[in-house]
Amino acid sequence: MAKFNAILCNSFGSIENLKYKSFDSLPIKDNEVRINVKACGINFPDKLMIEGKYQLKPSLPFIPGMELSGVISESNNKKYPTGTKVIYQMRYGAYSEEVIANTRDLKQFPKNFSFEEAASFSVAAQTAYVSLVERGNIRKGETILIMGATGGVGLAAVQLAKAIGAEIIAVCSTKNKQNAAIKAGAKFAIGYKNMVNNVKEITKNEGVDIIYDPVGGEYFNNSLKVIKWGGKLLVIGFASGTIPTLPINIALIKGISIIGVRAGEYYRQFPKLKTNSMNNLLRIANKGLITPIIHDALGLKEVIKALKKIENREVIGRLVLKP
Repeated sequence: MAKFNAILCNSFGSIENLKYKSFDSLPIKDNEVRINVKACGINFPDKLMIEGKYQLKPSLPFIPGMELSGVISESNNKKYPTGTKVIYQMRYGAYSEEVIANTRDLKQFPKNFSFEEAASFSVAAQTAYVSLVERGNIRKGETILIMGATGGVGLAAVQLAKAIGAEIIAVCSTKNKQNAAIKAGAKFAIGYKNMVNNVKEITKNEGVDIIYDPVGGEYFNNSLKVIKWGGKLLVIGFASGTIPTLPINIALIKGISIIGVRAGEYYRQFPKLKTNSMNNLLRIANKGLITPIIHDALGLKEVIKALKKIENREVIGRLVLKP
């Protein structure tokens, strides 16, 4: 019987507990394909899920990982013959040498992407798209403050906002990261320390139309000081590890909208919107306007080392695992 290797999480807790295990290949059913995985994208929620801190707690044991790219090695569907390059996104199960996928969940491979870029595209680009376009209704010429701008979802938001024609102020922790944000399309890049004063200076005290916040913590509260009257605050996540509380009187006084964004859940609630969104994203990607920035690629066995790099905020852009 054919075998494959994957990363297994047996219990919620430390990423150190992950194991590299061998599994028996299962037969594929109608409308399923077997994918020979070439790259697995690493996302911050993968780490949270392993630790048991994410909204979704899979049944144990489980294989982590939300997205991958690869080549179809076996197929029951004429539309997806063997040899086809594909992207596959799931809730978990990607850190593996092979996966079985339902053909309805396969995504087209952007034409000039490498396997590493393709494996890093779906989750971050979809989060940015749902945030900025579907929920934030961003317009050309609006000013957007993007925090955590060189993380996966941050850089996707920078590239998408640039493609739409917004003016971007990126917030990053180091000079190196600020330079990367400018290169990706931000007009300004600043640090967290003097964020409020710097934003006021850049906007001539007008503030910003939209705040994109995957960080949370104290920076959430600081950002409220620079949002325009009637602005939109997009809550993406809490990479700082601290969930902030909102003094609700500020929402009243400033007339602002607080919009929570969970892209995957958004499309589960509104599945009919997903095809159009992904087609729009693919079109933007095929024009070269959104391309994931790959920080490094590590072997599948190096998963713990890779997740530690994410934990220590060493990564500019995306890390991938290569089975």
